[in-house]
Amino acid sequence: MSRELNDIITKDIETRFAGMDGCVVFDYQGLSAGDTFELRRRLRQDGVLMNVVQNRLSKRVFSEREDIPGEFTDLFRGPTALLTSEEGALRASKSISNWLKENKDSIEIRGGLFEGKVLTKEEVNAMAKIPDKETLLAQTAGMFLSPVQFLPSAAKSLVSHLAGCAKARHEELSDS
Repeated sequence: MSRELNDIITKDIETRFAGMDGCVVFDYQGLSAGDTFELRRRLRQDGVLMNVVQNRLSKRVFSEREDIPGEFTDLFRGPTALLTSEEGALRASKSISNWLKENKDSIEIRGGLFEGKVLTKEEVNAMAKIPDKETLLAQTAGMFLSPVQFLPSAAKSLVSHLAGCAKARHEELSDS
């Protein structure tokens, strides 16, 4: 490939992945054209982009970035695709995990990157199981509201206990 074309591709990779907080790296070998089209369509619906990258040029770009550990470039071997999303690596991991539920063993997740840390395949799969933001907010609100729902019954039992104590004291004083 000519030097000028390599420079153009390198600049494109730099700009495309400049602001990413993370990504998922996988081997797309073995996917038919129809499967690849379907995968890209499903990913796009989830707000995730799939980019097939040249390993040599990608290694060069990512190794020059100070915010990315050097071992991240070890994931670039063979046919390589990167999944990125404006919502971050969490969205990308969830999206590919959902697709893999229906298309088992069609691709191999190699790992990923999340906020400057290189992820293993297992960590990417674990990240996909984290609930989305709305679910986490609902769970947190539920945890805060759960003690509040017992407050009326606790107050009622306290008042009835206090009334029972007052009645017992009254009876004790009237007997003497």
